[in-house]
Amino acid sequence: MTGEKNNKTTIIPIPTIRRLPLYHSFLLTVRDKENIHISAPGIAKELHIHPTQIIKDFSYINVKGRTKVGYEIKGLIKILEDFLGYHILRKAFIVGIGNLGIALIKYHEFNNEGMEIIAGFDIDSDKLETNINNLELFHINNFKERINKTPIDIGIIAVPACQAQEIADLMIKNGVKAIWNFSATPLSAPDNIIIENTSIDSSLAMIKWKLHENKPLIYKNRVL
Repeated sequence: MTGEKNNKTTIIPIPTIRRLPLYHSFLLTVRDKENIHISAPGIAKELHIHPTQIIKDFSYINVKGRTKVGYEIKGLIKILEDFLGYHILRKAFIVGIGNLGIALIKYHEFNNEGMEIIAGFDIDSDKLETNINNLELFHINNFKERINKTPIDIGIIAVPACQAQEIADLMIKNGVKAIWNFSATPLSAPDNIIIENTSIDSSLAMIKWKLHENKPLIYKNRVL
């Protein structure tokens, strides 16, 4: 198991990148147990991912297990953390101090995963009086001033859909290069801006659709 970079440029599929944090989280749960190594089938059993897929995913980051032994757990954790950039702490601002924004601010694992929310913004002055993990809160009108004082890498949008594009434009105008969008609307941005959309509405719709496909809702003897 090496984890060293290849000289050749490897294009890693997006689904693989999305699975790597899942592997990392699982490995943390078994790190302090008796076993030093874990096999692809061992990981597959817990995560319900085919062992062949796991082996292929790890091959993209130049990791190979030993025959009949598997992967050295602590070493694999280190390789995953280096690849995912957990050792680099990226600063972030969040705009939107509603229920979702507060939940994101209170999620402590972000720091372990390489992101620190250092300030929050909202249009509602009353919300700025709230103490949320001792985070500094500002009116959105102060966004430019604050980012000039403390440059950031990531802007998090947790506002209603009707306000999301305006906030994204504000972030981009002030030098933000990566936006994590939790609103229910897609954003328009230049090609050099990183946009990651996380739609709770879409996820809920998918859950409800799958439920309906597998077990249609019956109401008064009628399938809805």
